[in-house]
Amino acid sequence: MEEEISYQLQYDERLGIKRPVLFVEYEQLSRSEQEMFEEACQQISSEIPDRIRYFEKEYLEYFDSLSQAEHEEMFEHMIKKMNDISRCISELNLLYLYIEGTYLGSNH
Repeated sequence: MEEEISYQLQYDERLGIKRPVLFVEYEQLSRSEQEMFEEACQQISSEIPDRIRYFEKEYLEYFDSLSQAEHEEMFEHMIKKMNDISRCISELNLLYLYIEGTYLGSNH
């Protein structure tokens, strides 16, 4: 009989980081599964600030290059990239808050 997977760490290529995904309610995890899951969440949470700094640096590089855009299409492309980077930063912040508040808060 095959054991059912209760959670997984799925790599998000766009963000460059793993995301924790539960397939059951947290409370349904055994104590050892909860501990392993929380440890994985702590690891992910610790990587988020570096990913945010990476995207902030990339954003600033695009921002600094805007004045050198030679034509409107290039300018629009750079703005689009900056918007994508902003979304990544927002998603990373939300992921951090979600992990910290849901799985690593004082209630567990």
